[in-house]
Amino acid sequence: MKIFATVIVLLSAAAAALANVTVDGSRDVDYGALRAVQAVQTGFGDANPPGALGGSELDAAYATIANGRLYLLFTGNHEPNFNKFEVFIDSRAGGENTLSGTPGYDFFNGSAWISQGLTGLTFDAGFAADYHLFSRWGSGTGSYNVDLVNRQGGGSATVPGSSGSSPNAVGLIAAGSIAPGNVGTNASGTALTQALEFAINDNNAAGVTGGSGAANVADAAAVTTGMEFSIALADLGNPASGSTILIAAMINNGDHNYLSNQILGPLAPPQGNLGGDGNGGFIGNLGGMNFNQFTGAQYFGIVVPDVVPEPSSAGLFALAVIALAARARRRLHR
Repeated sequence: MKIFATVIVLLSAAAAALANVTVDGSRDVDYGALRAVQAVQTGFGDANPPGALGGSELDAAYATIANGRLYLLFTGNHEPNFNKFEVFIDSRAGGENTLSGTPGYDFFNGSAWISQGLTGLTFDAGFAADYHLFSRWGSGTGSYNVDLVNRQGGGSATVPGSSGSSPNAVGLIAAGSIAPGNVGTNASGTALTQALEFAINDNNAAGVTGGSGAANVADAAAVTTGMEFSIALADLGNPASGSTILIAAMINNGDHNYLSNQILGPLAPPQGNLGGDGNGGFIGNLGGMNFNQFTGAQYFGIVVPDVVPEPSSAGLFALAVIALAARARRRLHR
């Protein structure tokens, strides 16, 4: 009987390792419980109805790790007006607690590094950004673009990043990927080893409402669509089993230099847009923005699970045969 129980545990672990999440901008049951939920109304416009004039909101965050990949889903809306959805990932030693001006990336007409608007942004103590994932969505039916940048601790003036674009959106839904080896038109340096998948379903009309007061947390938690990504752990520094990947997400303007109040982990209400100085002011960069001045942690985490070998179909069959044989022997000896 012990053999049979052991086999069941092995089969269950193998099934967990083989769990699949479909990257389509909608929540899958494999995500499990939410990691963070919005507490503040949105200062960047209520997405009701969704679409060109709908606004942006971050309702909740989900994360899971399976098959050597990190899956992230941020329910809510990303207004198609070229504003940026920013995701910073702390997944290895090093990184920056306060963002420097290098590397420069996200060019406009090939002539400027608008990412330098991030310069001076200070995260909560304990968070040091290694990677920057960001997306933009333009003109309603335009393409949805995603970039992943390895910031290398701010020590490089080049752009070790990768970029990809979806086809034009249909019904405010788009999906695409960044191919392995792609470092983007205006980038050079480290390329992806595996495809990065992304999708958006921008049809949410529920969740938080517009304003700066307390959000209805239950409404925020009930939203099931938004922005979704899948990234190989190999492209996040191969974080070790048992380590914790930290993630900070926020809605920003098109030049990366004026933050909304839509942050996950959330800010405490009441709270207006943060701007560049933390008080809603525009100063040309995020140099006055320090998350330590706000209550709570403006990030969330996920623990990297132990690696479970993925058995072949023949191996699974053999385990099943052993289990059946063990049960048969037990019956014979009764």
